[in-house]
Amino acid sequence: MPTTILGLGGSLRPGSTTTLALRIALDGAAASGATIHHLDLAEFPLPMFNGTYSLEAYSPAERQTIEQLFDAIANAQGIILASPTYHNTISGAMKNALDLLEIGTEDLPPRMAGKVVGLVTVQGGTSGTGNNTLTTMLLAARAMHAWVAPTMVSVPGSRSAFNTDGQIFDTVIDTRLRALGAQVASASEVFAALTVK
Repeated sequence: MPTTILGLGGSLRPGSTTTLALRIALDGAAASGATIHHLDLAEFPLPMFNGTYSLEAYSPAERQTIEQLFDAIANAQGIILASPTYHNTISGAMKNALDLLEIGTEDLPPRMAGKVVGLVTVQGGTSGTGNNTLTTMLLAARAMHAWVAPTMVSVPGSRSAFNTDGQIFDTVIDTRLRALGAQVASASEVFAALTVK
């Protein structure tokens, strides 16, 4: 079975450069032979996590959407999280998606347990490094018992980093994004093989 890599994009803005960066990373995973699945939170509106750890606290329509998120996570061996940097941390949409993964985990292992996670952040300016955003996602992934890939990519100055075709001008960052995708794909295949009984 091919390894499946899920890309979870945390920007709600049309034409998001975070989405463009995530797609390049997913291309790197696909070039390594993985099957890729992109879940764009801009097109997949999730209810707000209300602090309740039971699905019964949500409406039937909300439960259906939350369960689709759960299924996407469960069916992937690896995940690439991509968030814009807002106020030196992750977007609200990404935080909410990660919070929703807490539902039901009192009775189940964390939903990212044993999976390989790659991290990408994109920021409009160049005053910061994006490290706080990457660290926030890293800590969340580790809290859910995931294995975080050693390569993490920050894309500064994103407003001028991409051309009209969605390609990135900086070949070094393009190479790193594709390498991140390949790294997540290859590590996920190894981890999945180790868990097969």
